[in-house]
Amino acid sequence: MKNETFLAGVVLALISTVAISQSCLADQHLTDRQKAMTVDERNKVYAPWDPKDLDKLRKEMGLIGPGTTTPYPTARFPDYLKTPESVDDLMPQARQAVQQKGGRTPLGLAEPGDIVLIPIPYTADPLVQEAIRQAFKARRVEARLLYEHELAGVDIEDLKLIDEIQNVFRAGDGQQELNYLRITGRFADWDAAVVWTREKDPVLADATWPQFEYPNARLEQLAKNYRSITEAAVINYLDEHPEVTKVFWRTGGRPFVMQALKNYDHKFFGNYTYLNNFDIMSKVPAYPSDVWRLIEGKMIEPMAYTDRVEVTDPEGSAFFFELTPEEARTWSQGSYLQGHIFMIPSQSSGVFPFSFVEYPAMHDDWLPTVQVTTANGIVASSNSHASNHPRIEIHIKNGYVQDVRGGGLYGDGFRLWLNYPKINDLTWPFQKNPGFWWLFEAGTGTNPKYFKHPGEVLVGNNLSERNAGGVIHWSFGSEVKMGPEKDKEKSARSPVSVAFGKQHQLPIGHAMHNHNLLPTYQVRLRDSGKWQTVIEHGQIMASADPEVRALASRYGDPDEVLRRDWIPELPGITVPGNYDEDYSSDPGKFWTNWAKSIYDATNKYFGD
Repeated sequence: MKNETFLAGVVLALISTVAISQSCLADQHLTDRQKAMTVDERNKVYAPWDPKDLDKLRKEMGLIGPGTTTPYPTARFPDYLKTPESVDDLMPQARQAVQQKGGRTPLGLAEPGDIVLIPIPYTADPLVQEAIRQAFKARRVEARLLYEHELAGVDIEDLKLIDEIQNVFRAGDGQQELNYLRITGRFADWDAAVVWTREKDPVLADATWPQFEYPNARLEQLAKNYRSITEAAVINYLDEHPEVTKVFWRTGGRPFVMQALKNYDHKFFGNYTYLNNFDIMSKVPAYPSDVWRLIEGKMIEPMAYTDRVEVTDPEGSAFFFELTPEEARTWSQGSYLQGHIFMIPSQSSGVFPFSFVEYPAMHDDWLPTVQVTTANGIVASSNSHASNHPRIEIHIKNGYVQDVRGGGLYGDGFRLWLNYPKINDLTWPFQKNPGFWWLFEAGTGTNPKYFKHPGEVLVGNNLSERNAGGVIHWSFGSEVKMGPEKDKEKSARSPVSVAFGKQHQLPIGHAMHNHNLLPTYQVRLRDSGKWQTVIEHGQIMASADPEVRALASRYGDPDEVLRRDWIPELPGITVPGNYDEDYSSDPGKFWTNWAKSIYDATNKYFGD
């Protein structure tokens, strides 16, 4: 691996891409050279990498498994997407969507006679929503697709003005991932956390939380509290309308949505992703749910018998972890969240697990927590939930983050937060080992028809690609999603965890997401010592299983049914180019150009 040094011979004032060595010591998250940089220069600091060095890195990180056996695939993007002009244009896909029982948006779980509530943001495309409503009606399901702002009594013009004021972020603003310390990290007093960050690094804070100028205090408070306002409005609607039998809501974070619904968590059946024409016009709604479920089962099968996991990715991830028999059993029991498999025992534990057979029912036995203390190596990425960032390396020793290199402003914030007060010293409730920054999450999508949305890229967002089959997103924390107490809703957090977060002003969830777009994920079976490849270069290998292909053949050519419709463009990996020079030093620029090429139909990799 290359040493992280300044690019030789480049004058600091003219630096456009910089690779430097960094420290994680308290209050030393920046080098002296970084302190002299402008904010734009800081956001181009990256950890250099050559994908050709992956075999060498595997050896350095102690990986002993077989590794990859096939070349990297060539990039592609679906060429069949069309912009609908009427509800009629949407109806074929809408009919399929309301029958789909797989994944995070299983609208097909609604039965004739059900009354379904679907709260939607004000930006949701009305044509799409009307098509879904009509398709449900044909199935004798009453679908109430209600705008959140109307439920909350909020003027839509206020929301438009807030968005206009806040619309300052673009692709490459990876520092926005820090906000997931609030969203999924469940920070009790986020204002205090922002103040601490601003005191330590005002440049980072200004780039992450600009001082927006609202016309009045009312609008400022609405911008700050709108999420909680809508949650209260949905609860109030359910209080007033007990006839509602099922709820589909938000685009992700199903355990968090269940917690937001409180005593109505049992009515929650899934997310709702059909907010615009991208997913509805894709082949996601038509993907056979029995094939989908079979593939997920094949992915889960080896977990209970696994004693070692090894992960690589051509962007420079290389690490392993080992498991005891008990940890492996816990993993297999808690790994299922329809359309989203948990690929690490820590995320599968501390929950009442979902049923694989009767989803979304939950089992009665709580799974004790697992901290994966044997994880060692590097997680590297250039994409997160929030956006994209210059290549980052997260170095892990015995399960815990030791160092963060590169990553632009996102990396600066991550390094700073490694030493937030008390975050490494205390032991979280129900955990055995102290500290927050444990490798915790490894979620992978399971549907090969999902893809990265160009529209969200252009507004500095990046959530959609996590749904793509074979993409793994990693994150860190000491989370216990569901408390073991019996005198509460199963989905609710433990009052002990909530009190801990408030008392110590610390997060109790997980944060700092990193996407591996082309991972290879291999497991070693305990009794035989044989290795099984679960994912290779982002391809879920169960799709080649004879049983899966036989089932898929009922719906057409199995090659087409099971085909990955999106393979990301990564220079030096899936398309020609130099990984660092053409991509990892400034992914925001690359993805912006990519998104524009999709919209203007000049992209070279449509279809095959």
